Amino acid sequence: MKPGNTPLEELRRLAPPGTRLFAKLEWFNPTGSIKDRPAWYMFRNAVEDGKLRPGQPIIEATSGNTGIGLARLAIIHGHPMVICLPRSATEERKQLLRAYGAELIEVEGGPNDAIAHARELVDAGEGHMLYQYGNRWNVYAHFFGTSQEILTGWPLTEPPTHLFAAYGTGGTLTGNSRALVRVWPHLRIHSVEPYVDDPIGGMRSQDDPFQPPVADLSLVTDRHEVGVATATAMVAETMKTEGLFVGTSSGAILHAAVDTLSREGGTAVALLPDAGWKYLSGPPWS
Repeated sequence: MKPGNTPLEELRRLAPPGTRLFAKLEWFNPTGSIKDRPAWYMFRNAVEDGKLRPGQPIIEATSGNTGIGLARLAIIHGHPMVICLPRSATEERKQLLRAYGAELIEVEGGPNDAIAHARELVDAGEGHMLYQYGNRWNVYAHFFGTSQEILTGWPLTEPPTHLFAAYGTGGTLTGNSRALVRVWPHLRIHSVEPYVDDPIGGMRSQDDPFQPPVADLSLVTDRHEVGVATATAMVAETMKTEGLFVGTSSGAILHAAVDTLSREGGTAVALLPDAGWKYLSGPPWS
């Protein structure tokens, strides 16, 4: 099953008066997140190019969602899966990875520490790393996939004025912005990020010492830093107003979108990476 064709839904109750807000609901992908898209593109390309041999172990550093998408593909196609992820990842994500048969290596620290450990395994000949942070197919998944669905599914005559997306590996922002500004040249691209000292799973700050090689933020026009408490409050507000249980990163994105629309007006598209089910063991739900 190829990922994609996720709904683009208008959030009429959450949008400030006089504005319109549309959300791309990415938890309708096979394992419940936007990361199914790059996982599928990276895996397919590695097989077609002969970089990934039959039965060869796959190694990946992830905060959870990309690993879950890859673990699904690995179990279907007969590849052992080794996941390096921060110990702080929620139990739901770890449980899903184990359910898909992945071997988990929990690393102290954050995503950069997981990347370093995965590289050590690859250098020791333990398997092939698709390396989402430097794999061009991470970007192409959105250039050829997500963005085209937005263009073909856009319901209004006038184009949107704003696009909001999380900055994580850079694939979502880079791929979508490159494709969409070709058609909508006046579209403002908003990067939504956590504070460096207040991390949100799956997201990265431009102030982080490590910046993913695939990230090209030259088209980003606006940058929003959102804390965990603010993101979580928007998760609750979205559930109360729209009946949608979004993940923490989606809460951060929606906060930035609603705040911007309330001040500036316009029409926005928000790319929501996943739902809230994988975060129930973390604060504040725990």
